[in-house]
Amino acid sequence: WIKSEQKCVLPDSLMSGISGCQSTCTVVVWKPKCCSGYYGRDCLACPGGPGSPCSNNGKCDEDHLGNGTCTCDAGFTGVACELCVDGHFGPDCKACNCTEHGSCDEGPKGTGSCFCEQGWTSPRCENKLVANMCKYWNGGCSKDAKCSQKGEKVSCTCFKGFSGDGFECSPVDPCADGENGGCHEHATCTMTGAGKRKCECKDNYIGDGIECEVKQLPVSRCLQDNGQCHSDAQCTDLHYEDKTLGVFHYRSSKGTYKLNYTMAQEACKEAAGTIATYTQLSYAQQAGYSMCAAGWLDKARVAYPMSFSNPQCGFGHVGIVDYGIRSKLSETWDTFCYRVKDVKCECKTGYIGDGYSCTGNLLQVLSARPTLSNFLSQILNYSTSAAGREFVNHLSNITIQSTLFVPDNDGLFSNQTLSGRDIEHHLLDGRALVLQALINITHVRTRLGHSLTITGVSDFQNPQMMISSGSINDRYVIDSDILASNGVIHVLQGPLKAPPPPPPSIHVAHKAGVGIGILGLIILIVAAAFVGYNFYTHKTKPFQFHYFKEDEDVNLSESNPNISNPVYDSLPATKEQTPTEDDKHQVISSGSYGLLQDS
Repeated sequence: WIKSEQKCVLPDSLMSGISGCQSTCTVVVWKPKCCSGYYGRDCLACPGGPGSPCSNNGKCDEDHLGNGTCTCDAGFTGVACELCVDGHFGPDCKACNCTEHGSCDEGPKGTGSCFCEQGWTSPRCENKLVANMCKYWNGGCSKDAKCSQKGEKVSCTCFKGFSGDGFECSPVDPCADGENGGCHEHATCTMTGAGKRKCECKDNYIGDGIECEVKQLPVSRCLQDNGQCHSDAQCTDLHYEDKTLGVFHYRSSKGTYKLNYTMAQEACKEAAGTIATYTQLSYAQQAGYSMCAAGWLDKARVAYPMSFSNPQCGFGHVGIVDYGIRSKLSETWDTFCYRVKDVKCECKTGYIGDGYSCTGNLLQVLSARPTLSNFLSQILNYSTSAAGREFVNHLSNITIQSTLFVPDNDGLFSNQTLSGRDIEHHLLDGRALVLQALINITHVRTRLGHSLTITGVSDFQNPQMMISSGSINDRYVIDSDILASNGVIHVLQGPLKAPPPPPPSIHVAHKAGVGIGILGLIILIVAAAFVGYNFYTHKTKPFQFHYFKEDEDVNLSESNPNISNPVYDSLPATKEQTPTEDDKHQVISSGSYGLLQDS
């Protein structure tokens, strides 16, 4: 029962006697009522129990007027809604998803799985079960095709590199695509398999077949302008002489195949080169380079060269064993680098210098300087004599070191003539002395044996500075220390003059001849005086002949006062009896020279 209050109405007689008040009338009424989960006059428990009426899957017709019937939610059935309707499963009575070819595992404890009828399969039993035809004879497809089956339908697709409907497949020739299979226009395309080809450059071309260039035989750079070396230098093209043509193999200090592509590029850079290209490696291989170790090339390619057949390396292939372009740059190999080698210049024998500049002997250096041409002309004129030829040979002899003083053209005019003695007076035998060494010595002897006086001239702007110039016998040095392979040249403002030759000494026999001549002359004079005296004193006497005895005859030639000197007997008789230059040199050459030895 449930207690409730209801309002009531009092009689007016009771209300009128009390003013200012309002009365409230309530009446307590008790009504019968069942608790939740119960129904009927006797308040019986709903199906499923008062704690879970209708199994909590429906609504119970409860209270004292209800009949306790459960109205189930969708998917549920039963007196207490404890069951699933057909085609539902699980605690929530979800609907099954099987086709008509399958039975559902239904009910509150069911899993909802579909049990297929015979000949049907798949989770919902929607597919009819058929045999896997691709397992048998490739489903009727070609051996060069892929078999696939969907239901009872079999599909055939030709593999890559083959063409056809799948039931018949033929290999594709990539070289027949009208574009030479992607090879270079100067390359030959050869089919090596279905959809595979090999590109090889034609004769007189070089490259990997994808790129081909005209083959250029290695040419020595020394053939053009002597490789920029001096004309008197020997040029050697080290790059041309190298049988690898600048390509070299590089291996990491950590061992074989330890370089990825980035490391290979850096390694070549540190070796003062660049990573080699396929073409550069091909040139090296054709020059005879072999290396049985794969290495990185430019554009992430890996290969190695073989110039002879080796069954243990490259399967006996001669040429470039090519691994192609690598997709993974993290792979590790060795590498091949490229570096252009230099041209070596070496001065020829008899010349000095670095090869790019070479200096010859004294005569060659003299010939190469136009401002010294007048003195060179004097030497060439002098060379027509035997002494001059000996002097020229001396200047050209690279085994003898000498010091040569040469007057500049401004100090030696073209119409001025130097004697042979003057020319030889400009040469110091046996020593090549720079100007500072000459100034320290102060006196040296020339080829003639005469002394030269050397003085130093200080810098007039700063007298305390070291000697910057000098003079030779009062001839200023205007250019100094011009090196030659056999000596040094100093340029003077004017020529040097050789002292006159010493007077010739007379031989003892010549002296005796002169005495006899003088005595004979005296006898002749006395005899003439005697005859004259007798003639005048006896002029009345008849003329008489006088005879000399034969043994008393005097050789008149011996009385000639112009006595010949064997030193000059080849000279023509002149007023001053001046000997020629050749004869002077003969007189001088009969003496001995004093040579300065290197200190």
